[in-house]
Amino acid sequence: MSEIAGAGVHAYLAVQVAALQEYREPVMRREEDAVHRMRVATRRLRSLLSTYGSLYAEVPLKRRRLRWLADELGRVRDLEVLRMRFAKRLGDERPDWFAALAEQERLAYVPLIEALARERSLKLLDAAGNLVAYPEFTPAAARPAVEVLGPIVEGARVDMLRALTAVKDAGDPDAARHAARNAAKRARYTAEAATGLGSVAEAVAAEAKKLQNRFGKCQDDIVAIRYLEEHAPDSPLLEDERRRHAKHIARAEAVVEAL
Repeated sequence: MSEIAGAGVHAYLAVQVAALQEYREPVMRREEDAVHRMRVATRRLRSLLSTYGSLYAEVPLKRRRLRWLADELGRVRDLEVLRMRFAKRLGDERPDWFAALAEQERLAYVPLIEALARERSLKLLDAAGNLVAYPEFTPAAARPAVEVLGPIVEGARVDMLRALTAVKDAGDPDAARHAARNAAKRARYTAEAATGLGSVAEAVAAEAKKLQNRFGKCQDDIVAIRYLEEHAPDSPLLEDERRRHAKHIARAEAVVEAL
């Protein structure tokens, strides 16, 4: 007998909620990579509620609250990514602008820690825990996964391919590539949660992950280039980042052309 639709989705959701709860304290202690892990769990939960919300009759965890938390975490994470990226490029050299970036990241933790200590965050975590512990499913959740989840996964894949195709004639290629990355991310999370589909969902998740990483490099390049243009326009890293960006764009364009 095939797995019912709600089983795998709820199990995947429970993993994300566990990560959300697990990394709150490490984030408040400023542990390395904790912000990243908590932010990913937050984004995955938000995506799951959007895609598979119809499987739940009652959803105490609201997407707008997850968006708020993701934004709070993102302010630190964006700076952390830049700091780690530039540290790798610079080696033992630490110019003044890099020290300023590290200080900016340190200071960004203050409002984040305050946000995580607020009642709003605690209520969010309680709601997430209640959704996992006491789920109220709709009749669709008891139907076979292949019937319910199959069309959803395929729809996410089609949306991803449509976003990739849109890059070709986009007036703003950077924005189009970013949109393609987001579509790939949604397709990946949608497929990863559809464990009842077996190898079909695994193939979509693997394809989406590859595309997410490919287009993600382009977006990370842009963020780094803009930061250097504003804060360190004379740094030799700037030209290096531009060369890397050109290489990553070429690889992304090859993916689009292959469609």
